[in-house]
Amino acid sequence: MKNQMKKRNILFLFIGYPENKNDSNLPKDLADEFVRQGDGVFVATIRERKLGLKTSDSFENNRRVLRIRSGNMFNTVSKFEKAFSMLTMNQKIYSNIKKHWGNIEFDLIVGSTPYTAHSSLILGLKKHFKCPAFLILWDIFPQNARDLGIIKNKYLFEFFKRREIKSLLNFDHIGCMTDGNLEYIKKNYPFISHNKLTIFPLWGNKKTIKNDLSISREKLGFDTTDFILVFGGNMGLPQNLPNIINLANEVKHIKDIKFLFVGDGTEVKKIRDLTKEFKLSNVKFLNKVERTVYEDIMLFCDVGLVSLSPKFTVPNFPSKTMDYIKYNLPILASLDQTALMDYGYFIEEKLKIGLCSHAENMTNYKENLFKLYKNRDLYDKFSGNCQNAFDKKFNIKTNYESIITCL
Repeated sequence: MKNQMKKRNILFLFIGYPENKNDSNLPKDLADEFVRQGDGVFVATIRERKLGLKTSDSFENNRRVLRIRSGNMFNTVSKFEKAFSMLTMNQKIYSNIKKHWGNIEFDLIVGSTPYTAHSSLILGLKKHFKCPAFLILWDIFPQNARDLGIIKNKYLFEFFKRREIKSLLNFDHIGCMTDGNLEYIKKNYPFISHNKLTIFPLWGNKKTIKNDLSISREKLGFDTTDFILVFGGNMGLPQNLPNIINLANEVKHIKDIKFLFVGDGTEVKKIRDLTKEFKLSNVKFLNKVERTVYEDIMLFCDVGLVSLSPKFTVPNFPSKTMDYIKYNLPILASLDQTALMDYGYFIEEKLKIGLCSHAENMTNYKENLFKLYKNRDLYDKFSGNCQNAFDKKFNIKTNYESIITCL
């Protein structure tokens, strides 16, 4: 048995981790908490080939970060290139971890779906380091890809399904974001022991609010009286972004209702073209910005937009929710039926921080927007509830304790 008094070493496997050591995202926030608690933190992540940088092992912010050069995975990458990168990166991750950190005694491995949960990677690392593994269940792949029509071939789906099952069985603990996620796993994966499952909600760190904003309404061409609805993050098929553009078209006659998109992804061109087709002057786009700038933007917006494809049959909890709640933005969500019953219920009934509708019900979507726009008392109630929701439901120390309990 390992000495409980010694410093614990945790190996994190994250597909997305900032290149800039001063930037942040959810994985980095989680690693930050372990550093604060005095644990040894080791983060292995990929470095896409398009960056033109080699594999590196560096010490930054009191942790080791291994950035492993791999194929390209995100944004405008072709499906073939992404698939090839997915199929080859796990061996690269495994071999580089052994090469650089093979002699380190790890107490726990923490991976996440879908990219760092591969069975050969996890099983290989568990055998080498002789320690358990914890899974952060962010995506239920390949079912989500099948829902969206990304995977249409039955045999390809079955191939990825077999890989998924093998991966899930190799983890000793599985953290599910919501009650709906946990119940979905229990129902659809009966071979997984219920003792492995735990609730592992999203998390966040609230930064100090600044008065000297690097970006402002005025700099982006908004008036001080504009009611700004913001969508931040990845812009792909899952986000069903044409639905937001259709909403903008429905309310374009109201001059002070504005929509702001911040980020990039495979669907950006499509929604930009749709905006031009509708001749919308109430929609603005910003490319992906540094985290500090993104947080400044949250400070002057009014509503956070969440949108999901109506085709989904698996529970989803969009991570952008955390940024909205952190900065007291009521949420306006357009969801599939499964998310409506889980995420939607959570937002509307449990936290009381926003309004949700079905993704195919534009009438209800528009009504909810008008409620937030016209009813100041309701808006203030939701905004005020965000702080309490963040402190009670998304405190990162809860996630830390959930992982440490596994030891």
